[in-house]
Amino acid sequence: MTNVGLHYAYGDGVARDVKQALLWLREAASHGDEVAAFNLGLFYDVGEGVRRNKRLAESWYRRAAKGGFSPAFANLADLLSSSRRPDDWVKAIGFHRKAAREGNSVAMYNLALAYEQGRGVRKNLRRAMALYTQAAELGDVDAQLALGWVFLNGMVGPPDYVSAFRWYRQAAKQGNASALFSLGQMFMEGLGVPCSRMRAARYFRAAAVAGHAKATELLRDLE
Repeated sequence: MTNVGLHYAYGDGVARDVKQALLWLREAASHGDEVAAFNLGLFYDVGEGVRRNKRLAESWYRRAAKGGFSPAFANLADLLSSSRRPDDWVKAIGFHRKAAREGNSVAMYNLALAYEQGRGVRKNLRRAMALYTQAAELGDVDAQLALGWVFLNGMVGPPDYVSAFRWYRQAAKQGNASALFSLGQMFMEGLGVPCSRMRAARYFRAAAVAGHAKATELLRDLE
């Protein structure tokens, strides 16, 4: 039932039909299938083909999470984190932790962000840094950017340009425009690296190609 629903949901081998997808997924979920419940949560969370409904999305994610489907932990945590209610932020922390224990790097990043901002949990920069590092080592580009910014700006001690450069470069390898731009700035200002207009221009050019508007301006100035 779940597979039939997913075929209709994505138009895989059949004409895409949201009504049929919902019908089959609901039937599968009524028999306890957590994958079907998770995908119903996605439908209402994104609002694709149906009216967006955060309450229904949360309900279906909770059913999937109760069944042990680990991706539901992260989605439920993100949903609760976007709430305006502080008590929902606290609930989100628990689901972020569950997803992080399953090896979800996005959940690690979001949990780190919560510790950095004190959102739903007591502010703890040391804990935030440990989680950012864990997520970054798993390849999470947002965590790599966060570490680059923290080290560059000396948020946990004196500026550490070597570490900042390392993490920005890791994010840049994934084609991240912000990381490419930051590397360009470091070469332009000689922060932890030899000052080089040529290398700065190279990174600004790559950032501009990746869609970074300010990189285009700075590149024009350099040229």
